[in-house]
Amino acid sequence: MQTAPDAVNVQPELGYLYSLTDRGIKPGLERIQKLLAGLDNPQNSYKTIHVAGTNGKGSTSVIIAGILRAAGFRVGLYTSPHLIRFNERIRVDSQLIGDDYIVRFLQLWRVLIDRFDCSFFEATTALAMDFFRSAKVDYAIMETGMGGRFDATNVGRPEVSVITPIGRDHQEFLGTRLAQIAFEKAGIAKEGVPCVLAKQTPRIHTFLTKEVRLRGASPFYAPELCRTSITGQFPDHQELNLTVGDLVVAAVRFPLIGAHQLVNLQAAVTAVSLLKPVCFNREILTGGISAVIWPGRLQILRQKPLIYYDVGHNQHGIRQAVRTLVKLFPGQSIHVMLALGSQKKFERIGEILRPLNGEVFLTEIPGHPSLAAERLGHNIRQTISPSRLHIEKNPQRLLTDLTARLEPDEILLIIGSHYLGPSVLPFFSGNHLT
Repeated sequence: MQTAPDAVNVQPELGYLYSLTDRGIKPGLERIQKLLAGLDNPQNSYKTIHVAGTNGKGSTSVIIAGILRAAGFRVGLYTSPHLIRFNERIRVDSQLIGDDYIVRFLQLWRVLIDRFDCSFFEATTALAMDFFRSAKVDYAIMETGMGGRFDATNVGRPEVSVITPIGRDHQEFLGTRLAQIAFEKAGIAKEGVPCVLAKQTPRIHTFLTKEVRLRGASPFYAPELCRTSITGQFPDHQELNLTVGDLVVAAVRFPLIGAHQLVNLQAAVTAVSLLKPVCFNREILTGGISAVIWPGRLQILRQKPLIYYDVGHNQHGIRQAVRTLVKLFPGQSIHVMLALGSQKKFERIGEILRPLNGEVFLTEIPGHPSLAAERLGHNIRQTISPSRLHIEKNPQRLLTDLTARLEPDEILLIIGSHYLGPSVLPFFSGNHLT
């Protein structure tokens, strides 16, 4: 991933932006609407695809962006959180937002941000929308930060809305029941706007369909409109045939592995198929899908030993990564390095990890509220033999030890948080975000 030239010191302004996290998370759209009005509503300058859900939002968004780019459009992409650098959250085509733009925006609009008591995510969302207007994008894919109904991205009228699989996460804000969480996600549905539903459990599918219709939107169930069949699975990609409407595309190389990524692919392709007047063909679909690059999604960091990094940070996401590797490497023991954020549910983590049948190395997330490794270990010991469990709170020391002791034919999965990225990715030489 290219980045714009940086000629300024962005750290003071980013320091101010991060300080806004102290304002907490406050439901409601009034603050972001006032801020955007002060910016002359940049979100009305381009077409938008809005993506909400518990898991797969980022992957779905980046696939949509890839297909639209292959079709010749200029595309903005807003995702969160970042892995290494704040700028990763906001990009146009292959270019990250530049430090100079961040500095100018925050210096110019800091007074309004403070006047309306905006949060970190609200200010960042406004920054993204303003940048996309400046860059003259045709489409902007906007990923919600959390929830949907009161998310700062839920302004304006998108061309299409997408709801990815629903699971339990951010329960302290969205509710403890899946139906409560699904209700918040369904809040992105708009009257007269098509709403794509990714594969869901039957109960949640029924619930979402009803909620979307109550809001005057038309639901489109992706598994019924986009069908996939796997023709080959490999450590770093999968090959598949894809059918959408009357279009059949064979032998597509898809760089993201796992059945859960096929769910995201179905949702993304369905969303683009509903855009008017976008018209895609075999070449556009093949080109857009095969060019997808999305770091931190079962990303291979080293070949011998084979080391994967995945940002799965809740029980559903971790389970999907485990299932993918168990299926890809049947009968082989796979070690895992795990750290979780302090608010994450962890009661069933041992049960989820057990199929890997390897050693479990617990660590903590530097500079971020982290679940204590000892507490996590106490829970996991109920399911996994204590002899297979190891604790090293410092991830850098743990990586140094693991990479020295693992044999070339062994496999390691690093998982549990986006916020492990700054400790993990720079550790592996020659590994860069692209």
